[in-house]
Amino acid sequence: MKWRLAASTGCCMDVPVLNILEGCTRPASRLWSSHAAASLRSVEPRSGAPVGEGLRRWQIQPIAIHAPFGGLLDLSDPNPHHRHAAMGAILSAASAVREVGGSPVVVHATDVVRTPQNVDERLSCCAASLIVLARACQHMNVTLLVETPLPHLVGGHPDELAMLVRQLDRRVGVCFDTSHTTLGHHWDRFAELLGDRLMHVHANDHRGQFDDHLRRVRA
Repeated sequence: MKWRLAASTGCCMDVPVLNILEGCTRPASRLWSSHAAASLRSVEPRSGAPVGEGLRRWQIQPIAIHAPFGGLLDLSDPNPHHRHAAMGAILSAASAVREVGGSPVVVHATDVVRTPQNVDERLSCCAASLIVLARACQHMNVTLLVETPLPHLVGGHPDELAMLVRQLDRRVGVCFDTSHTTLGHHWDRFAELLGDRLMHVHANDHRGQFDDHLRRVRA
């Protein structure tokens, strides 16, 4: 199995993608446009060509996009209007990454703290949202990837996420976040349940308590 290493624009997510590209000095490097949804959404339709041209000029290959998340953009929200808004934002991100030549779209199942939520209701709403998104992404020829959540969130237990993913087409994959899985001491269980769906890795570290997004990953 071969894995491609990529840099994430998430380390400077308040900077437009074109400005990041201008700072790239190593040709033929690989760019993973994580957490750049706010910049990439402007790709459609006016900025798509400039971003695509910049990627080609610097010989940078777009790998994936991290779809918008948080606030009212939650796939598990019991309010159908909020869920539809979340799905719309994700599909806009999917269109943006397709526009510049990428494919995978990384999504959060939910960003809601487990207590005091009705976990079963939230998981049911999330499952319904992911099924719709999976079908839409297949029609768009992009790959939907569900990220392993933080342990204190709904879906953050390996068995919960496995239950969600098992309802989806086999073409839907999993993004393994090394920080999220080790914070909850669920690394082995996530790998056991979802290893056959693994398509993408967010390699980052923490200091033992919070999701610090440290760039250096300790063994």
